[in-house]
Amino acid sequence: MSLAISKKMSEKMPEQSADILVVGGGMVGGACALGLAQAGYKVLVIEPYPPSNPWSDSKGEAIDSASPPYDLRISAVTADNINFLEALGVWSSIRAMRAHPFYQLAVADSSEQWLELGTASERSGSAPLGYMIENKVLQYALYEQLQAHPSIRLIESPLVELEPAEQRATTQSGIEIGFRWVIGCDGARSMVRSKAGIGVAGRDYGESCVLSIVKTEEQVAARTWERFDETEIHALLPLDNRHACLILYAKTDQMKAWVGQSGADKSHSNRMQTELEHRFLRHVGPFQIENVGHFPLVRQSALAYVRGTTVLLGDAAHSIHPMAGQGVNLGFRDVRALLKVFHANTASEPDIARGLKQFTMQRRADNELMAHSMDAIGWGFHSQNMAVTTARRVLLNALRKFSLGKSVMTAYASGVWKL
Repeated sequence: MSLAISKKMSEKMPEQSADILVVGGGMVGGACALGLAQAGYKVLVIEPYPPSNPWSDSKGEAIDSASPPYDLRISAVTADNINFLEALGVWSSIRAMRAHPFYQLAVADSSEQWLELGTASERSGSAPLGYMIENKVLQYALYEQLQAHPSIRLIESPLVELEPAEQRATTQSGIEIGFRWVIGCDGARSMVRSKAGIGVAGRDYGESCVLSIVKTEEQVAARTWERFDETEIHALLPLDNRHACLILYAKTDQMKAWVGQSGADKSHSNRMQTELEHRFLRHVGPFQIENVGHFPLVRQSALAYVRGTTVLLGDAAHSIHPMAGQGVNLGFRDVRALLKVFHANTASEPDIARGLKQFTMQRRADNELMAHSMDAIGWGFHSQNMAVTTARRVLLNALRKFSLGKSVMTAYASGVWKL
């Protein structure tokens, strides 16, 4: 749409105003908008691609199936963030659709000596470390709540103009918006970040993550794990008793040889089956591939999380290697930290500004620690230097025998305790 047409349309439509404009109504943006509205703010959410009901077809009619196909995009949501979703009032909706608990995290190098945190069985009576939740389920549950909240206005049209300093925005449909604060939850290629003049630093790993949804013949344990070989990483996410998401990390050229240029076409399906069986057959038994997808691996960090009236959350502020599945968890922790600022300072703009300085320091420390830890762990497990290999095995053996240390690590991994 041309600027002239946009201006002409805006003249015919009333201006919308809000305390806070949230750009992006996905998992992080939806949680942020809902939390702010529950705190008493008037919130406007721009989300041009609203999620559909996972249990309905394109016409809105119920799918004739108790279990529709699994989404390739899966989040391992830790226990602390499950509590957050419950506080937002969306957890019951998520459970009514689909979420699968996991009780153990495990990691091993090529020696197959496993470091296991938690227990692989719910029979132990232990609380889950977290739940495997499809992104489409999370997004839809949050969006339902956004639609129902009286203090939230949803605009399903792309943002075309944003002037943070003037606190104004315009959508493609011509709606002009005034706001006090704008929060960018619009992903790694954030328009909000760009319009605020905030740059990014990071790296391209030159690798891709290949995800495969498989149906197994044997029961899948409620255990998520990763194994590091000399040249690669592979991992498993349990989805239910007979489904799992199998993950391979590989150089982009290698990935294309496995799945082809645009997914797992028939000419590559046998190759993909062979590659997966080589790595996973002894762990899960026979399986059938139901879906395959892939995405490139990059790490980036915004040079500022806050500038003027602009705040960045989630992938707009940081994206990390998905090795430990911490992306959405970090995003939710961004939201929780931001809500504390706005809850505590609902009446004072200067106090909010001061609170945002603390927010930036706290969240950058946590996010950068996680990002660099993922890189260090990857390097440490891949290295074949004799000194590094020896130190790694000594450390893993010591941790396997150190029950208190494993308890602390388990609490940290589930988000129950943080530095």
